[in-house]
Amino acid sequence: MADPRDPSRRKAIKYIIAGGVAAACPLPASMFTAAEPARHLGGEGNKLCHQVRDGFSFKFPKASAEHEIAIIGGGPSGLVSAYRLRNTDFVLLEKEPRLGGNAISEQWRGCWYSTGAAYQMDDGIEALCREIGMPIYRIRSVDSAIINDQVVPEFWGAGMARSLYPDSVKKNWARFFTDMKALDTPANADKLDNMTFAELLRPYGEEIKLFFDNFGPNNWGGNAENTSALIGAQSVSWGGGLLPDRFTWPGGLGRISLALEEQLQKSAPGRIHKNATVLQVEQRAGKVYVSYSENGEVKTLAARAAIIACPKFIAKRLIKGLDAAHFEAFSQMRYQPYVVVNVCFDRVIYNGSYDTNIPFPSPIVDFNVADWVINRDNKEVKRPTVLTCYVPRPESERSKILDDSYVLDLGDEVVTHLDKWFPGSRAAVEEVHIYRRGHPMYVSAPGVLTRVAPKIRPPLGNLFFAHSDSEGGISEYSSAMRAADRCASEVMTFLSKHSLTVKKSTGVS
Repeated sequence: MADPRDPSRRKAIKYIIAGGVAAACPLPASMFTAAEPARHLGGEGNKLCHQVRDGFSFKFPKASAEHEIAIIGGGPSGLVSAYRLRNTDFVLLEKEPRLGGNAISEQWRGCWYSTGAAYQMDDGIEALCREIGMPIYRIRSVDSAIINDQVVPEFWGAGMARSLYPDSVKKNWARFFTDMKALDTPANADKLDNMTFAELLRPYGEEIKLFFDNFGPNNWGGNAENTSALIGAQSVSWGGGLLPDRFTWPGGLGRISLALEEQLQKSAPGRIHKNATVLQVEQRAGKVYVSYSENGEVKTLAARAAIIACPKFIAKRLIKGLDAAHFEAFSQMRYQPYVVVNVCFDRVIYNGSYDTNIPFPSPIVDFNVADWVINRDNKEVKRPTVLTCYVPRPESERSKILDDSYVLDLGDEVVTHLDKWFPGSRAAVEEVHIYRRGHPMYVSAPGVLTRVAPKIRPPLGNLFFAHSDSEGGISEYSSAMRAADRCASEVMTFLSKHSLTVKKSTGVS
């Protein structure tokens, strides 16, 4: 087999490198020949963020606007915060041209696909979606797996017994499931959260660990050595698609982000600022002063309170005078770089299950059929389809994903693996859309849930800390919503108390 990283091979394939927001503006398939799959590269814009990181000295003007609440970050947590507070005087600032953070959906030839968050099985998220008028699409699929390069349907059900694993490994899997289901995780939470998942997996053999070395980075940001044993043990209760309540949309959870944005544009027009990169947050004289760059102009606004709905590695650099306790807790959070490769085909390559897992050392940890929930029973194979392939990278390779050649090689490697698993699929490729993120998923490392997150969550005066990384479990839409709900409640309580104080001091009843 030809080496997918052979430079001469890549040069033979036409590719396109667009700007930092390329994935938001897909180019038409008509620009390319079917024999030369186009590479479509996109990701976050980080120039100003890196200037903040590197201590660049900005000149901040006086406040030109004042609001009750400033929300910093337009990912799931910021969006839900804004929705909960839609009847207040809020403003939301998001550095990207798109809202949604890790939950952004795109389209190709009418097919929705995800660039990140895939599915949920959370009652709170389901209730929110129904409230904003979204239909709920049940996945109803037991996940497949690829073991020794062979597709194993319904791996988490009857399929495991039919896999190419040796009998000894199958017995280890059975023993692992039995032991994890019998484990009282609430009673042992502190102990489990302070040991690694690798330690918990040690009695069950190398093959089970290799499986979770890929399953983990896709679900909670770390391989077995870097995962809390509590998180790993809890995953048995929801992994594999055995629960019937999982739901999603064509294109994943980015559809929630789009629906929330639409609701906010109706109920709070003009309150959302995209392409607005926050540069500094300062508490002064009982207010929060937020300085940001919007359309090339540096501005400052004042607010009575602020929700910090961005990752903590950013927050600790934005907040001037951050106290030592929060700074230390923020600094303990780690984040995994991530590449998502959407391979767009002119026909159906695979429609056997919604999700398919692959053990380490495959670079693809799993892939989704992007339109599964509306086309799982569609027998027509001559239609455009997209496989969303998840390719998390080690933390040590964070800087590499800024290298276009490195990311394009990953795209080639993904296509090569799919062609091995589904022979002839390379010939059906029309486009390859690549989305890269430097710090999307926090690592659910030992201690994060029980020791670190509780130190992140307490408010700091009129600053309130949202984002999924303040919850400490798994980086997902539901944890982002929990953080948003908590902060919305905290902010309203704070503003209510502050208003009463003002009324008493001014004699207003």
